[in-house]
Amino acid sequence: MMKKSSLTISMFALLGAAWTGASWYTGKIIEEKMPALTDNINHKISSYLPRQDIKFTYQDYHRGIFSTKVRYVLQLNQDKTAEKIIFIETIDHGPFPISQIKKGYLLPVMASVHSTLENTPILEKIFTANQGESPLSADSRVSYLGNHTSVIHFSPINYEYQDTRLTFSGGMMTAHLSNDMNNADFTAQSDAFTFITQNDLKQTETLNLKGLTLSSVNHMGKFGVFLGEEKIAFKEILFNVNDKNNINLNGIEFYHKTNELDHALNTELNYSLDDLNIDGNDFGSGKLFVSLESIDGQTIKHFMEMIKNKTIKSLKAENNDEFLNTDQKDIIKNIWQAALKGNAVLKIEPLSWKNSQGEGTFNLQAQMKIPESTTTDPQNLSLASGIKKIDARLNIPVVMLKELMTQISILQGNSQEESQKLADQQVQSLAKLGKLLKFTTLENDIIGSQFYFENHQIDLNGQKFSSQSFSELFNMAGLLNSEQQTAPEIPSTITPANP
Repeated sequence: MMKKSSLTISMFALLGAAWTGASWYTGKIIEEKMPALTDNINHKISSYLPRQDIKFTYQDYHRGIFSTKVRYVLQLNQDKTAEKIIFIETIDHGPFPISQIKKGYLLPVMASVHSTLENTPILEKIFTANQGESPLSADSRVSYLGNHTSVIHFSPINYEYQDTRLTFSGGMMTAHLSNDMNNADFTAQSDAFTFITQNDLKQTETLNLKGLTLSSVNHMGKFGVFLGEEKIAFKEILFNVNDKNNINLNGIEFYHKTNELDHALNTELNYSLDDLNIDGNDFGSGKLFVSLESIDGQTIKHFMEMIKNKTIKSLKAENNDEFLNTDQKDIIKNIWQAALKGNAVLKIEPLSWKNSQGEGTFNLQAQMKIPESTTTDPQNLSLASGIKKIDARLNIPVVMLKELMTQISILQGNSQEESQKLADQQVQSLAKLGKLLKFTTLENDIIGSQFYFENHQIDLNGQKFSSQSFSELFNMAGLLNSEQQTAPEIPSTITPANP
C-alpha cells in the first residue's frame, strides 16, 4: 500500500514537473515570436496606410512560468503621445492553460489570452460612459498552428454629450481566424442600439436598432476573392423626428453568398423586409434576389490585384480625389469584362413588393456574350453588343398598386376617401399611358409587360422590333436623352473563357 501511494505521488510530481516545464517552454516560444508579430503588423500598416503615422509596439513584458503579462500599444500619432490605444493582455501558457481548464476546455493549446482596453485619453469618454470600466473584453485561444478563436464581450454603454445621446445594450462576438488569415468565421449579436440627436432645424431625431445579428463564414478562393456567405439581420429599425413620422422596418435581412467553379465565380444577394409601417400605415413587405453566375475567375483575379495596387497607390498620393473619381471607369470596365468572358448570366428573381391587396413582381434574366465584332472602336460598341439574351417580366395587380398609392396619399395629409379617389385616377392614367406607348398591357386587372431580346430582335408584349426601331420608340416617348451615354468600354482583345 505504501509503495502504491509513493508511486502515485511520484507520478503526480512527474506530471507537475512536465506541465511546469511545458508551460515555461511555451512562454519562451511566445516571447521569441513577439518581435516578428509586431514587425508583421507594422509591415501591413505601412503597406495599406503608408501616409498614416501609426505604429504597433508592446511594452512591460513580464513572463512567468504559467502566464505572461504585456501591454500592446497602437500609437495613432507619433507627434501626439496621448493618441494611443492600449490593450492589456494576460497570456496563460499552454499546453493546458489554467483559464481554459476552469472553463472545461481540456484540449492542448499554445495560449489562452484575456484582453481589455486601458483607459487612455483618446478613450476617456467611452470609459466614462461605462463607469470607468473597459468597454470590451476578449478571451482567445491560440493553437500551436497559430489559429485563433476569440469571444469578445462589448459592455452596455449610456453616453450623453450636448444634444446627443447613445444607448447600447452591449453584445458579443465569436470569431475564428486561421493563422494565414485566409479562413475567417464570426458571429455577433446585440439586443438594442439607440441614437438620439438634434438636426439643423432643432428637431429631435431618434434611431432605434433592435435584435442585430451578424454571421460570416469565409475562406480565400483561388481567384483572390473570399468565398462563403454573410448574413446581417435586424428584428426592427425605428426612425422618427420629434416622436412623429415614425418609420418602422421589421424583419430586415441581407444575405450574400459567393462560390467558385473551375474557371468562374457565382455570387448572389438576397434582401428581404417583412413589414414596412409608416405612421401606423401598413405599406407591406418586399424582397429582392439577385444572382450573377459564371463570372470569369482569372479576370476577377487580375481585377482584385489591380484594386489592391491602386488602393495602395492612392493612399500614398498627396491628393487621391482625382484618382478615386477616374478609377470608377476602370472598375466598371473590368467587371463588365469578367461578365463577358464568362458568358455570365444575371438574374433578378424576383424583385417584389406585397401588401394586403396583392403582390407585384419583376423578373429578369440576362445572358452576356463576347461581342461578335471586335474591329470597331471599343468606345463605340453599344451595351447590346455584349448581351446575348434578355427575358424580363413585370406583373402588378391594379388593386395592389392602388393600395400603395392610397397609403402614400394618406401620408401627404389627404383623407382616406380622397386618397382612394386620387389613387384610382393615378393608376388608371398610368395604365392607359403604358398601354398607349405599348410598354405595358392591362389584362384581368393586371398591369404587365414582357420583354424578350435575342439576335438583335426585340419582342415587347408580342410586338416585334429591331434594336433600332425600339430605340426610336423610346425616343418618341421622350425616355432617352438626345445624347446617348457611353456604354462600358469593351476591350478589343477579349478571348473566351476556358470551357
